[in-house]
Order: sequence, then C-alpha cells, then structure tokens
Amino acid sequence: MEISHLKEREEHIEIPNKRKCEYNFEQPKKKIARDGKNSPEIIALAALSDYPQSPINNKKELAITPAEHSAHTEINSPNKKSETSPDKISKTSGCFFPQSPKKRLEFAADSGKQQNKSKEKFIYGNYNQYYGYRNKDKDFHDIRLDMFEEYKDLFKEKQILDIGCNSGFITMEVAKKFEVKSIVGLDIDKHLINQAIKSIIRHKKALPLNSELKRSNKFPFNVTFVHGNYVLRDAVLLEIERPQFDVILCLSITKWIHLNFGDEGLKMAFKRMFLQLRSKGILVLEAQPFDNYGRRKKMTETIHTNYKNMKFFPKHFEEFLLSPEIGFAKVDLMGVPDHCKKGFKRPIQIFYKE
Repeated sequence: MEISHLKEREEHIEIPNKRKCEYNFEQPKKKIARDGKNSPEIIALAALSDYPQSPINNKKELAITPAEHSAHTEINSPNKKSETSPDKISKTSGCFFPQSPKKRLEFAADSGKQQNKSKEKFIYGNYNQYYGYRNKDKDFHDIRLDMFEEYKDLFKEKQILDIGCNSGFITMEVAKKFEVKSIVGLDIDKHLINQAIKSIIRHKKALPLNSELKRSNKFPFNVTFVHGNYVLRDAVLLEIERPQFDVILCLSITKWIHLNFGDEGLKMAFKRMFLQLRSKGILVLEAQPFDNYGRRKKMTETIHTNYKNMKFFPKHFEEFLLSPEIGFAKVDLMGVPDHCKKGFKRPIQIFYKE
C-alpha cells in the first residue's frame, strides 16, 4: 500500500472516546461532576488513588504509521481481529482502531481475573456478603446502630464520611435514621460500590417525582457512594488536604489497611482522617485487635511482608491518635457491641478534634 494512500485513510480514523478522571489529582479543589454541581464531600476525596471516570465527548484524530498499521493487520485477512485483542476493526471501512494503553491494561487485567476467578480472594476485607454474615443471627440488624442511636446528636445535620463502606448498608442506615446532612460511602471495591449505587437508585425510583425528600435533601438524596482507595499514593499529598467532614466513620477497616499498606500506610490514613475533619469533628473508630490479623497474613506476598514487619500495633492506635503527630484532643469509649460472635465484640471509640 502506498504511503500517500495510507495517510489519506488516516484522516478518517478517529480514536474511540477516551475516558477522563472525574477528580483532578493535581488540583483537588476542582472536579467535573456528572450533574455539573460541586459537592464538598466529593472534592474532599480528590486525591484518591483510584478514580471514578466518565466519558468525554470530544474526539481526536489519531495518526498511525505504516509500521504500526502492518503490525496490527494481517496481510491476507485485513479485517480479521484476534480473539484476545482489545482493539477494534471498523465493519464498514475495515480501518483498524487501536485502543488506548489504559484499555489494553484493563483488558489484560480482566483476562487475568477470568483465569483466576476461582482463586479470588477478598484481600481488602471486601466480602460481598459481609453484612449478611456479620448480622445473620440478628435478622440483618447491625447492633452498632443501636450504639449510634445513643449518640445520635453527633450525627444530626452533619456531613459524614464512611471509609470502607462495603455495599453501603451502614452508610444508608446512618443517613436514614440520624437525619444527617450528607454522607459519603467510600470503598476500594468498585463492584461493592456499584451494588450500593443500585440500592440508592432503587430507593429513589420508589418515590414520587415531586417527593419532598428531594427538596429537603433527606434520605435517599443525602447519600453518595464513591469508588477509591483512601490510602494516598504519597504522604506529600497530605499537604493539600482540607477540612470537609464533621464525622468520619472507620469501622472494622484498620486491619485491612494495615495488612495491605503496612504501618506507614495506616498512619497516613489516620493523619488524613484528622486533616479532613473540621474543628470539633469526631472520628468514630472500630479497630480490629491484632490477634485477628493472623488468619489473613498469607493472603498475598505484600500482606505477608507487611505482617512480618509490623511494629505499630492496635494497642498503639489510641496513643498515636492523641499524640502531637496526629492531634486529637481526647477519646471516649462509645461502647462494645454485644455481638453474638466474639470476633465482632470490638470497642468503638470516639476521638474528638479541637
């Protein structure tokens, strides 16, 4: 094929829609939202390690060199596409549409997931039946909510972040029962977040279009779910954090942050929680005891390495959070849930910021 003819074809080749982060990693105070409205709770999560994404409509031309074209096109069958390739061939023009590097990585990752589906491990504690397992002897009623009821004034008309929200059961119940101004549920597992989003959509669809709940921003309109990793990529990003929340819930997630990101990762997460709290804000912490770690220490090589190198243990958490390095002023014991399973009888503490 002549070069000039190939260039003529290139003019008609358009790259498929690229995807762009909703949250600007370098400028966390700006975002592009689906509804075009700015939300302080979402802005606060601008430095997440993983970002929700939305398509961009503008298209750009892509130039393909003859070498690149021949590398992806079979001589005798130009319209044939490899079954294992993420690239696309136009049915009408026969033109080759290479996918972006990100798409190729996603394709490779998906292929690996399919091959290892039977060996899937919930390395972040992201069990897809977590609440059913935890509450199976309590008619799916989480008794931690009973303890929250005694402190409901701490939640009323407050902006809340729920870290490691799983499929959103606690997040939605807090939003429903305690008249919160808003609550953001965050989880590292996008499938669990998708479940949570679908649950909220079902609640909204069950209401009349002119529902007073929407105008008054009551449940389910005071709930947002976000997919992301709360542990920052680099501690330097703590410098751009600013207060956004009145309450942060950190319920039974410290073990999984600790195992996956080590001592420094958990300390960074604690620092971020403090920085994201407004003055007079509170951290509600339910930490797993260290003897709960051992069963999961060999889930991955990273977890095993972090486990062996740990020097910062749950017995040190309170002292660390009250130290000048973090800065909480005082701590109270909210209580210990009288759970039917011993492993879930974990103290829930309230740390107060001045």
